[in-house]
Amino acid sequence: MSNYDDPRWYERPDDLYTTTPAPGDQFNPGSITQTNTSTQQQAPSEERSPDTKGRPGRIFGQIVVTTTLVIIAFLGGWFGHQVYTNTSFNPGNQSKSYANLIQQAWNTVDQNYVDRNAVNYKEMSYQAIRAMLDVLRDKGHTRFLTPQDVQSEKQQLQGTVVGIGIYLRQDPKTKEVSITSTIPGAPAEKSGIQRGDVIVAVNGTDVVGKDINAIIPLIQGPAGTNVSITVKRPATHQSLTFTMKRAEIKVPSVNLHYIAEQHIAHIQITQFSEGVSDQLKDALNKAKKLGAKSIILDLRDDPGGYLQEAVNVASEFVAKGNVLLEQDSTGQRTPQPVTGHPIDTNTPIVVLTNNNTASAAEIVSGALRDNTRAIILGVKTFGTGTVLDEFDLSDGSAILLGTSEWLTPNGQFIRDKGIQPNIEVNLKANSNPITPVDENQRNMSLQQILSSGDTQLVGAIRYLESH
Repeated sequence: MSNYDDPRWYERPDDLYTTTPAPGDQFNPGSITQTNTSTQQQAPSEERSPDTKGRPGRIFGQIVVTTTLVIIAFLGGWFGHQVYTNTSFNPGNQSKSYANLIQQAWNTVDQNYVDRNAVNYKEMSYQAIRAMLDVLRDKGHTRFLTPQDVQSEKQQLQGTVVGIGIYLRQDPKTKEVSITSTIPGAPAEKSGIQRGDVIVAVNGTDVVGKDINAIIPLIQGPAGTNVSITVKRPATHQSLTFTMKRAEIKVPSVNLHYIAEQHIAHIQITQFSEGVSDQLKDALNKAKKLGAKSIILDLRDDPGGYLQEAVNVASEFVAKGNVLLEQDSTGQRTPQPVTGHPIDTNTPIVVLTNNNTASAAEIVSGALRDNTRAIILGVKTFGTGTVLDEFDLSDGSAILLGTSEWLTPNGQFIRDKGIQPNIEVNLKANSNPITPVDENQRNMSLQQILSSGDTQLVGAIRYLESH
């Protein structure tokens, strides 16, 4: 197996690169000559040869030994050069040729870079993998996970996290990292952090302009430890600092608020985590008992999650048909039908989307729209459009890789295009979406919701009033 094929190739012990010969193996040109002379002087001889006969023999022996060593050294160096820095390039096999190119670059740095303290093999590997995946243009979906990211992702999709309980997004233009929502009862909500707050510092460290992936590790930490978050609040132009203790948090993926005046169930799915379809079923049954005659399914800021949960959720509203079409790298399409176990196929539904609605949330939006089961209201979704498989790497890290592309039941590609709403409604500037959590915590009446500035939620209510 070549070094490139072996996943441990970047974890070689240092002694493979800086070998120190044992004292008995040290090469000293003088010692060879001295040893040969000494041996001949000590060797018994019945007849001494004249010096003119003996010297040429010793000199010839030294020449042979020296020449042999030179040849071996040359051949060894040449062979090593061919193995480790082979510059041959075969256009007919680009995968192998460019893989060799990566290996050449690695060896060049490893063997020649002057500042050895700066050579960080783990970071070199991680950054190379990230750059490789960025080229695939599956932005926000195909990605690299460190071992810590793997554990965090698993916890989140299982519905339990350790932290302060906030959801973040980064504006691609301004680079501002803002809080899209807080988890009910979590440390962030209890401390007073609000949706829309922009993070400017963590534990006194300025994070303005930094990538979100560099900020998240500063916020994360073990349960029971403190973290200080400084935010800028756009609504009041205040700079506020909140100190809170990290904790283990049970994350509800489905939230319900019943708008009694209009008999509307406002149901939000925050992410498609494990068991979310069962949580939705419970919320729908509760809404029916309360008297709900229509549903607002809020998928705004939902980053997605498990594909099967998306299929199960869509299947709760659609009796027959497909949830999506999967297309592999050869162009072969495979339909993913509904499960055949619907619980509500008649109640009018409006699905709310925004540009942070992604992945599994887009699958459900597209399925309900194409099966004429719901009206989509809001703005175009994020546009991920790939089905991810997780490929574990040898050190506990992983690659989430798009192995197939998904299309809506009517055959519409979503990648880079998103789901277009039936009714486009933009959220007003400086306004934030109102969630069922907000409505429940503030005990909001219909009039308060209509006056909240959430034009998308208001638009959904007005649509259901007239239909």
